[in-house]
Amino acid sequence: MLKMLLRSVACAALVFGSMLGDAAAQQRTLTVYSSLDEDQAKALVRGFEVAHPAIKVNMIVGSTAPIIARVIAEAASPQADVIMGNAVSALMAADARGLLLSYKPAHYDRVSPQMRDQRAEPVWVGIDAWASSLCFNTAEGAKKSLPAPRSWMDLTNPIYRGHITMPSPLSSGTALLAVNGWLSVFGEQGGWDFMDKLHANIAQYGHSGSAPCRQAGSGEVVIGISYATPGVKLINEGAPISIVLPSEGLGWEVEATAIVKGARNLVDAKVMADWMSSRPAAEISAKFLPMTAYDDINALPRNYPVGEREKLLNMDFAKLAASREAIMAEWQRRYGTKVAPRS
Repeated sequence: MLKMLLRSVACAALVFGSMLGDAAAQQRTLTVYSSLDEDQAKALVRGFEVAHPAIKVNMIVGSTAPIIARVIAEAASPQADVIMGNAVSALMAADARGLLLSYKPAHYDRVSPQMRDQRAEPVWVGIDAWASSLCFNTAEGAKKSLPAPRSWMDLTNPIYRGHITMPSPLSSGTALLAVNGWLSVFGEQGGWDFMDKLHANIAQYGHSGSAPCRQAGSGEVVIGISYATPGVKLINEGAPISIVLPSEGLGWEVEATAIVKGARNLVDAKVMADWMSSRPAAEISAKFLPMTAYDDINALPRNYPVGEREKLLNMDFAKLAASREAIMAEWQRRYGTKVAPRS
């Protein structure tokens, strides 16, 4: 009797172990690189994993340039399957090196035309668009008798010297879209002249697109050149921040999804690209940014500044992608001495 009982227990253990093994085998892992706002990236991953529970996402979040540099460095042996949210100009630079796979996601035709790669063999589909803006600490401004700026040119006023921070375009897509915006609205010579004057007032250039808003929120500086989303989060948490959309217009860019050529998990990478082009994904992104892949989704986050879409500049993304390296090299030559060391 005891032998029979032991035999039954052993058999049950084998069956249970086999079931665990099957479950483990069914759980697939997808490696994703993202330059999205971290809260947005996590929300999108949660949404994807709910829709596809057999796929576990291993996500690495970083600034635009380091993510693309990593993809380039890994070209001989790709580690990422999907880039979930990177500036289109940076993705096009990677595509020029043959590092992205041509793929038309399932919902491609439903995505807003300005939010999708319209070439015959597309390599990216848009998630959202984000624009440059200012985070202004109203309490510190009042304490230091500094008025809120209304325009980009206001930032060149000597009264703001040492009170402004922004990211470096060498690492941050947010900074690069601001620079591209200035070159667009002021012209090439006028844009560099503006940046020369702005440089005199900059306390330091960092590496994160959202950090200048956080620095303004904490009172470390009065003004952070950034984008609206981190400022909105700070306002909703009670920080004395106002978001300024400068009067000359806003540089902006599309954040998009792309599949890395040579992806180890290609089938699941396509599943993710399909889902990222879907309406449910856009509805998640709409909680963070007002411009998503679906034009008819209008769900501004609480305290998001109104009028952003109307101030977007006319940007030539193909031209910007082609001149990206030259712009960054010139920026480094002029202003690189104020870039903070990487921590």
